[in-house]
Amino acid sequence: MMVNEGMKKQTPVLGQIAPNPKLTLSAAFAVASVLSIPVFFLLSLMEWWFF
Repeated sequence: MMVNEGMKKQTPVLGQIAPNPKLTLSAAFAVASVLSIPVFFLLSLMEWWFF
């Protein structure tokens, strides 16, 4: 079984098949912000401390 085959299989719940989840632009921006801000501070601290 390929990695994504399990995600492509649609499973009915209570007789209904839900659409696949989609990453919206605002969610992508939120994830990028949550990841980039702590990394920026960590790298800035490391640069200040070691260089």
